[in-house]
Amino acid sequence: RIIASDGPAGDAPRAPPDAQAIQAALDRRGPGGMALTALIWSSVFRINERQVPRYREGRVFLAGDAAHVHSPAGAQGMNTGMQDAVNLAWKLALVCRGLARPALLDSYDAERRPVGSAVIAASGRLTKAALIESSAGRAVRDSLAHLLLGLGPVQRALVDTMTEVGIGYPHSPINGPARHAPRAVGSRMPPIDGETPYGAGDTPRFVLRSDEPPPPELLGRLGPLIDRAPRCTAGSGFIELVRPDGHLALAVQAGDWA
Repeated sequence: RIIASDGPAGDAPRAPPDAQAIQAALDRRGPGGMALTALIWSSVFRINERQVPRYREGRVFLAGDAAHVHSPAGAQGMNTGMQDAVNLAWKLALVCRGLARPALLDSYDAERRPVGSAVIAASGRLTKAALIESSAGRAVRDSLAHLLLGLGPVQRALVDTMTEVGIGYPHSPINGPARHAPRAVGSRMPPIDGETPYGAGDTPRFVLRSDEPPPPELLGRLGPLIDRAPRCTAGSGFIELVRPDGHLALAVQAGDWA
């Protein structure tokens, strides 16, 4: 993969690059000895960084590229769009089936718009780093990348960021309390081998994780919003409520069912 900037886009239309222009970029930026033998398709690509001010307007919801566009650096667009859809889908399902109040849908914008904004910023930084023009700047970039990418913590953080499994919703309006819990409320709960995935089934449901069975009256009050079979937490000492999308909704100490 060769990435090269052709300068600021400007307003004037620009013709797609021909084989000669691309070969010149290869000669200028490549390691040498690379020859372009066949140009199948060429077009002008302009990077846009845009985001709508609201993901919800009445009965209209925007997700994916309709809500945010940015540089393809890091290949974040697909994961971000799919997570938009997952976040919205379980909320729409519960509201449309009369199991949750319509106000639940307001949390879609509150949770996903900050994520889209962060992805736009991150992809923009990656693009700027990839397209540094000065030789001194490129040398510093390459040295730092070689040093940092060899560190385990940096590698893990990069994987969590690029795959977006590290995304959480700590400031969501639908979060409950998290009293002295080992995990931050709104954080993603990793799937557990052998367990049914969170939210699986025809109707998305919340899941209780506890070492003790919940009071029957609590299950009766929550009705179809919650999975009828609580899951064991292996002596964690906490009661955890997990959202259908696998994020922690609340956590309290064992016995604190109120």
